[in-house]
Amino acid sequence: MLEASFRRWSDAGGALPFPWPCMPLPDAGPPQAPPQELAPHDLRVIGWPIEEALAYEGKRARSRRARISAYRRAEAAINLLGPHLFPLIADAEQKVIGTRLLPQPTHGPLLRSERYALHGVIDVLTNVELASVGPGNIIREAVEAKCPGLTGTFEVIVDYKGSRRPAMDEAHWALGEWQVQTYAWLRQRQQLAHPVVAGILIYVNELAPGGDDLRRLRQAIERGQTDVVPSRGDPDFYALQAWTPGAAPGLSEAFRFRRALRVIPITEESIARATREFDRIVSEIERRVIHEATQGHILETWPPTCHEPETCIACDFRFFCPRSAAPLEAHPAEPALADNGGP
Repeated sequence: MLEASFRRWSDAGGALPFPWPCMPLPDAGPPQAPPQELAPHDLRVIGWPIEEALAYEGKRARSRRARISAYRRAEAAINLLGPHLFPLIADAEQKVIGTRLLPQPTHGPLLRSERYALHGVIDVLTNVELASVGPGNIIREAVEAKCPGLTGTFEVIVDYKGSRRPAMDEAHWALGEWQVQTYAWLRQRQQLAHPVVAGILIYVNELAPGGDDLRRLRQAIERGQTDVVPSRGDPDFYALQAWTPGAAPGLSEAFRFRRALRVIPITEESIARATREFDRIVSEIERRVIHEATQGHILETWPPTCHEPETCIACDFRFFCPRSAAPLEAHPAEPALADNGGP
């Protein structure tokens, strides 16, 4: 939705003022195309082709509430972030590719190849010259806060995450950083690229948090494992303390922005650390592939390492995984947003 909305905004020469409309979904009935009289930048108009493409792949919203939640999050992301992010975008959906040497084991059989290919799609590339960005732009302020003293023109890699901000003791916290650092390594190998000084992970759920997001945020605060928390005594602190399942979150826009944006400084040293970790993981995968081909036993070759119910539920091997199935039922799915408009 964000990429499609940016294209619509760009095609109009940036002349579509925010906020953009989003016609409410019908109270009942199966998903259907929005009315033809809607404005071309109505989010229902932008979202319908995406829904059709996903349906063609067999992917549909599990309920009306989930569909409402998806549109509300898209509306929040586009109308809150769009005015700040869209004017900075130099390219969207940028493909990057490169190859790296594959570290060989010090003992045992050699791996199947000496090199491996890395490729990906960067959601957004921004060319930023801070002096040319007007005051009040939250992207500029976030980058300046994490990377003080920047001068000249540089690039910032932006990656959208359709999830909450992970706690710092969760695997996805480190994985997100490795991802943008690796994207920076790939981008720097392209011609005409400006220096990449930062990556921004945008956790879209934080702009319109749901019940499960808020519950996990409170748990992360209790464990001391989240980096963006409300100050004790401010309205967001009391809103979070008073929240009950099914209620609207009541968090301020400023706090939701802070939760949604994670700026990761990029240096030669940080890129080297991330790519070394990537090398290690690829080498481990290749080593296990050789072991499986030799031993012919999947479960002995690939021990379960996941501790997150969301990942386990989606795993094709969950039905014969040796790990107990109990974690899968630990936290039943909650509606992503409070919605009293029906089932």
